[in-house]
Amino acid sequence: RTSSIGQHNLCISSRGDILNDTTFRQTHCAEVVSKSSKLITFVDLAGHEKYFKTTAFGLTGNLPDYAMLIIGANHGLIGMCKEHLGIALALKVPCFFVVTKIDICPEHIFKNTMKSLYAVLKKPGVKKIPILVKTQEDVMTCARNIASNSIAPIFLTSSVTGEGLD
Repeated sequence: RTSSIGQHNLCISSRGDILNDTTFRQTHCAEVVSKSSKLITFVDLAGHEKYFKTTAFGLTGNLPDYAMLIIGANHGLIGMCKEHLGIALALKVPCFFVVTKIDICPEHIFKNTMKSLYAVLKKPGVKKIPILVKTQEDVMTCARNIASNSIAPIFLTSSVTGEGLD
C-alpha cells in the first residue's frame, strides 16, 4: 500500500522519443529535462482509505491536468475509487480509467466490473460518456475531447500478457 505521494517525470524529445529511459540513472534530472520538448509528470497517490487525506492533498496540491483511476478487473469498482473520482469531479480534473488484471479475471466478474463502472459514469453527478479505448483512432478521439470533461476513456490492460499496453 502506498502511504505517500510519488512522482516521476517522463521526458520526451521533439521527435517523440523518451529521453529518460535506462540512461536516466547516469544523467542528472535537470540535464534531461532541459533537453525535453515535452514533460509529463506522473503523481502516484495513496489508494487506501487510511491515506485519503494524503490523496486529497496530492490532488489539490499538485493541480493535475488529468486523473488516471486504476480499477482491478477482478476486484471491481471499490469504494475508494468512487471517492477519488468524486475528488477529481469536484476539482474539475478530467479522468480516464485503466482496468487492470484482465488476464486473470473471470468473465462474469469482468462484466460486473464494467457494468458498475458504466453505471457510475452515467450517474447525474458524474455524467460522463464511457469510451472503451481499443484502437489508435480511439486514443486520438479521446485525446481531442478529454478536456471537454464529458467523456471517460477506459483502457483495458494486463501487465502479464501486455494486452492494452501498446
